[in-house]
Formats: sequence, C-alpha cells, structure tokens
Amino acid sequence: MNGLLFCRLSRHAIQAPLMTTPSDPTDPQQTARPAEGFEQHRPPVFNLHGAIVALSLLCIGVQVLRGFLSRDADTWLLVETAFFPIRYSPQILTLDFPTVFSPITYAFLHGGWVHLTINIVWLAVFGSPLAYRIGWTRSIAFWVVTAAFAALAHLLVYFGDQVPVIGASGAVSGFMGAAARFGLRANRRHPRRGFDGPLLSIPETLRARGVVPFLLVWIGMNVVIGLNIFDQQGAPIAWEAHIGGLLAGFFLIPIFDRRRSAVPDQR
Repeated sequence: MNGLLFCRLSRHAIQAPLMTTPSDPTDPQQTARPAEGFEQHRPPVFNLHGAIVALSLLCIGVQVLRGFLSRDADTWLLVETAFFPIRYSPQILTLDFPTVFSPITYAFLHGGWVHLTINIVWLAVFGSPLAYRIGWTRSIAFWVVTAAFAALAHLLVYFGDQVPVIGASGAVSGFMGAAARFGLRANRRHPRRGFDGPLLSIPETLRARGVVPFLLVWIGMNVVIGLNIFDQQGAPIAWEAHIGGLLAGFFLIPIFDRRRSAVPDQR
C-alpha cells in the first residue's frame, strides 16, 4: 500500500557507507572517510512528527490510566468522555461538558490495546507526512475537526442511540482522506518533507494513480466489517464514523494546507 512508503527505509540506510580510498595509506591526513555528499542523503532514523507522537502518547496514556481505574471509575470516564448519540435527543439535551466535548474526547478512548495499536500504526503512516506538511497547530486542529465530523456522521445515522462510540479511527480516517489529496505520495528520499507536492484538485485526485482503488477498497472493507456480513464476533465497528472522518479530511484539507517554506518543518 502506498501509505507504507513513509515507513520504508531508503536503500542508503542499509548500505555500508561509501568510502574514498587514500592515495597514501600511511598518511593520517588521507584516512578513509565517507564519500562527499553521502551524509546529505542519509534519511533520519526517527520520522514521526512531534504532533503525531503527542497524539499517540495521549491515547496510550489514557489506555494505561484505564488499566489502573476501578470498574466504577472506568465506567464514569466512559460516560463522561465517550460519544453517546442519545445525549443530543431533544428531551435530554443539556449543554454540559460531555455534550460539548465528547465529539472530541471519544477519540482518545479505545476498546483495548489491539484497537489502539491499529489506530496508532495508521496514524503514523498517514499522519506524519501530513503533519510535516501543515505543522503542529494545524495537525492538532485537523485531528479535532475530523474526529468531530466523524462523530457527526455517526450521530446522523444513529440519532438517539444509546450505544457509545470510542476510538481514534474517525480522526485517523481524516488523515487518510487528506493523504488522497496529495496522490498518496510522500517524499521517500526526505521523509520529513512529508507530502511536499501540490495539493490536488478533486478531479486531479480522482485521476491520480492508485487513489480511487485505495478509497474504494478502504470504504468497502469498512462497510463489510461494519455490517458484519460474515457474522464475526466482537464489538461493532462504527464504519459510518470512519467514512465521515475520511470525507471530512478529503474535502477540508485545503483549509489546513499552507504554502511550503524553503525549509521543511522538522519539529
């Protein structure tokens, strides 16, 4: 998958350094040294953007905290921070903290370590190239907005439902949708430049190689898993929220994109 290109090592990273040969081996001034220019092309060992690391650590921290909570305390945390569509029913609607902020806070809760790990992996693959493109502040704002739109999509389908939604999948899907607008092409040679090509128009995006198959396969997988066509056991998947986040990222990324400076953001 094209998303994996951000995690692949450059071939320079696994080759032995190219060395120049001294004309006089006894001369200490002519000892072997790396060929000129080699260091300029060696990719950094750590390619994750700080904003993506911070978001991931926050999700991990919440999961660790829940492991130390009593059952009652964990239930209270879920009630206060998970997204419940029933909160927005006219007969019980109240402008309290959960009502206002749960469309964001739910994204930091997960159903278990497997659920969390999957989301962090996909966030690293698609989130870091975008974060290097748009920077710290816009990346955090993008997470918040796409998580909220994912919750809104779920609310429109399940208005008044009592079953809560948790997980970062909606926000992560937003980063996937944004990646599609760059043709799913991050800079392989210099990963910290992320998506350094032009932001594509919607027609250009749909014509870019691999984008439509990627979107169709991803949406199809979510629908199949979410509708439980194969009668699999386990917690239901909020696939409507995933698609809502994807569409939000796809259409809203022009608002968050910025003109590239000469020096890429390497924070």
